[in-house]
Amino acid sequence: MKKKRFTAYFLASGIGIMALAGYGPMVNAASHSSSSTSSKKVIGVTLMTLTNPYFSTMGAALQKYGAQAGYKVVVDGANMSESQMLQQVDSFIEQHVAAVVMAPPDASAAPSAVVALNKAKIPVFTIDTNVDMSVLKKMGGKIVEFVQSNNYKGGVIVGQEMVQYLHGHGDIGIVDYKLAQSVLTRDAGFYSVIDKYHGIKVVSDLNGEGSTPGGLEAASEMLSANPDIKAIYDINAPSGLGAVQAIEAAHKVGKVAVIGFSGSRQAVEAVKKNTVFKYGVMQEPTLEAKIEMGNIVKYLHGKSVPAKILTPVFKIDKQDAAKYLPIAYH
Repeated sequence: MKKKRFTAYFLASGIGIMALAGYGPMVNAASHSSSSTSSKKVIGVTLMTLTNPYFSTMGAALQKYGAQAGYKVVVDGANMSESQMLQQVDSFIEQHVAAVVMAPPDASAAPSAVVALNKAKIPVFTIDTNVDMSVLKKMGGKIVEFVQSNNYKGGVIVGQEMVQYLHGHGDIGIVDYKLAQSVLTRDAGFYSVIDKYHGIKVVSDLNGEGSTPGGLEAASEMLSANPDIKAIYDINAPSGLGAVQAIEAAHKVGKVAVIGFSGSRQAVEAVKKNTVFKYGVMQEPTLEAKIEMGNIVKYLHGKSVPAKILTPVFKIDKQDAAKYLPIAYH
């Protein structure tokens, strides 16, 4: 019955840490309903997946910082499935949780879940990747706060690294995941750089599903179809590591490089080794979680919080990879 109720509603409904210094509009909880019951001490979290170490690290950090503030934090992984995320949101509504944190696997499908939470008077916070805000606005929904790494700047850094590696000329492939808003923002930053270099051509852009197996499959396919590819841009560490495996399997080590987002310990180690993974960009999921949970607690206590917060990203290369290993996620 619970699933049927939510599904019916769903079908019918049809950046530096700049904000910490006060950037962006502020939102407060003056009109937010609160309760002293035990259920109001629970915060629900639905992340696009927990098999990616980025999100498992983020989930554990949200639980840690929530517990420090006296909240029980329930973390679910949606396994890259929007339908699973919707079911998890429905469960949180049934539990009357104090707030919900979302990192949706599909930005365009997520607004209906936000509207359902709004209707239940449960404040919504997004982290790492947002819902499609243009769709949400049309539906009359709202989120309280969005915390993410500076994905556009990260994309710019990767673009600069790509130009440097290729000296402005060469065919490249992209292991992508266009369903996530965060990835679209990274891609925009990347293209803002490489579009200025007409000698660099994107000859393949395939969905790597944000995973190592997906990255392996996508990179293998593009290398087979485009033997002149000189480098692959990856949108996250798991897919980048999959691309490394594909290059090794194709016996193209030294001929094809991986350049992209690389914040996991394994990816940073690969950049340090520098045989295939040449350059990277690092994010800090623990920092995002700390800021998000801190502001959720503030909001639930009637205080104002920024509508958007951007956390820093860092360029990783062979020379400084060792310096960043201590803060790389597992």
